[in-house]
Amino acid sequence: MTQKDQIETALNHVINIAMGLDPLTGEETEEGSILNRPEVIRTMFTVKEVLQEKLTFEALSTGSTAPAQSASITPKKPRDTREVGFPPEIVDNFKFKGKTTVTHFIKDMYACAETDEFKPVKAATILNWLVLEGYLEEAYDKELEVNYKSVTEKGAELGLSNRRVESGLGGRSYISVMFGREAQLYVVNNMDKILNGEAA
Repeated sequence: MTQKDQIETALNHVINIAMGLDPLTGEETEEGSILNRPEVIRTMFTVKEVLQEKLTFEALSTGSTAPAQSASITPKKPRDTREVGFPPEIVDNFKFKGKTTVTHFIKDMYACAETDEFKPVKAATILNWLVLEGYLEEAYDKELEVNYKSVTEKGAELGLSNRRVESGLGGRSYISVMFGREAQLYVVNNMDKILNGEAA
């Protein structure tokens, strides 16, 4: 692999991280992942510009006729242009598979859809709606120095819980929201209200 190939590979990884995607799989990163921290994303955009300038400089110095080649580099996973929506058959087809994070819960929901017409709802949309409904509240963990969604007493009764997760990257940890059976069914049955920002 040439240095140019290495830079292009690194640039692809950086672009994916900046877009909130796993650099190796192209999938959305887990809620609370260190890769989603604002300072990391800002750094990735800076690194992206540096790498693109490096590719352009090398192209010019070697007499290439395509110095703007770096601009054509795109993430492995193309941008999803579908509208966010919720296929109604999910309500009837959804089966509880076990307590899980909001990211995996969303994947389980949309796996029940009969078509891939709609783009899945974002995790933040669900979590922010649960905050408005009083099931979660904004909190700050001084030990981890992270903001997170803390489960309220009302949320615990619904089947929500918090779990500290050890991140494999740099040994960093974060606090995730776990969805039990009742919490998952509640979200499924209120998805139209969630998407429209309406109260339950």
